[in-house]
Amino acid sequence: MATAVSSNMSTDNKSSTPEGGEVDTVYNELLNFLKATRADLRKAAADATLATLVSSSSSSSSDDDGADEATSTAINNEAAQRLTTLNAIHPLCRIASTLSPDHGSISALAALSVLSSHDLVGNQSIEDFLDAKGVGRMLEIALSSPPTPVSTAASVSALASDNKEEPSKVAEEWKVWRQQVNYACALLANATRTERGAIDFIGLSFPDEAVPSNLSRKTDESKEEEEKEADDDNVGASAYGKRETKPTATLLLSRFLNPSFIDTSSPAHDRAVASMSAKTGMDDLEEYDSDDDNNLDDESNNNELEPQKMDPMSEEYYDPYQHVAAVIMNIAQLDTGREFLLRLIHSSKKSSDNKKLDSIDEEKKDNNTQSTSHLQSLLPQLTSPNLHRRQGIAGTLKNCCFSRDSIWWLLNIVQMDKSLLLTLAGPEELSIDEKVGLDPDYWLLGPQKVREPDSLVRLYVTEALLLLLASGRRARE
Repeated sequence: MATAVSSNMSTDNKSSTPEGGEVDTVYNELLNFLKATRADLRKAAADATLATLVSSSSSSSSDDDGADEATSTAINNEAAQRLTTLNAIHPLCRIASTLSPDHGSISALAALSVLSSHDLVGNQSIEDFLDAKGVGRMLEIALSSPPTPVSTAASVSALASDNKEEPSKVAEEWKVWRQQVNYACALLANATRTERGAIDFIGLSFPDEAVPSNLSRKTDESKEEEEKEADDDNVGASAYGKRETKPTATLLLSRFLNPSFIDTSSPAHDRAVASMSAKTGMDDLEEYDSDDDNNLDDESNNNELEPQKMDPMSEEYYDPYQHVAAVIMNIAQLDTGREFLLRLIHSSKKSSDNKKLDSIDEEKKDNNTQSTSHLQSLLPQLTSPNLHRRQGIAGTLKNCCFSRDSIWWLLNIVQMDKSLLLTLAGPEELSIDEKVGLDPDYWLLGPQKVREPDSLVRLYVTEALLLLLASGRRARE
């Protein structure tokens, strides 16, 4: 209905609407302003570009996201197509790289996010984004230093929440930094949806001294052994070239796992925590109707992973690294990405004789003290109050289950099945017979146990369990 009304309005007011060549002239001038040498002109052009793309978002409501997205897409299709045709991605990337809101970096990042997640021109925008070395540019923003040390972030946020009328300069700087990093991570999530973008992300590197020493310290002997193993078993890596895992993913993952960057005093964080505990497993059981099984096809279509569509007017940047979960899920579709997540990281504490483990029992005992993996550090994110984190990590676990050679390790060492089943477990009361032989973690919380409320997370977890069970009879036992 909104499209029909807008078309009628444009027909009645032909004199006030630019037509044909005038429209082309307007967009060409806008592109020239984006390429201008003056910073104020570039900022004004970036703001105008964003206003053109999301002109209807201010009238949208937060209760009906689906309808809002459809309305915004119908109105802004022409603008997105013209900007993509004129290759506005390159100048927007340059403006976004300035890291200064006075130069229009936030508006440029928001415009890039809208274009890269557009239904019609999203794929072409991502290709132009990759041609402009956008992955490297966004990584520089995502890994940039915060305004103050991370240890002071909580105190700054607490002071800002107490003085909302007159926030301090440091609080405003943190707010801008979180917003920039949030958009940069969302753009990385959009770019890594393609195979080319995922390979570019894994292939980038930073200086060795920028990598945390406890994550990258390896002896020469271990490096030689890994090289020999890579030469012996190089089936998956041959499709994408022989690429070594680069420190970039490690650095971004360390930021993702650091809770100090999250603004826990934000109202958006409180809403996320409340929504996580609002629905219980009993509520899901009471709402279940067997007649709804006929609509499973429609639900599966709605549950398909969508690009990270960021609303530039929203306030959901309290967790600046929330979209890194989608980046990890995307790179886990590649063999090199799964190797990065499943590779063991040896701690600096070594035994005196440095001998290998002789039995499985010894490996289980020493697993937590001597070696771990990135995947094991991601498992606690399944209980995060942030929906983006839970969805991305659940998809990551599902993708890692495609590595059939690692199924035994995932089941016996990582115990992934327990983490997945805990996500699906609810507050149902079990009888004594049902508790026999069952891990106490599934029923000790009792009515306080909350089943995962998001349907997409439950879908990913269920698919991961099916992949584990399909690996063989040993896994099912």
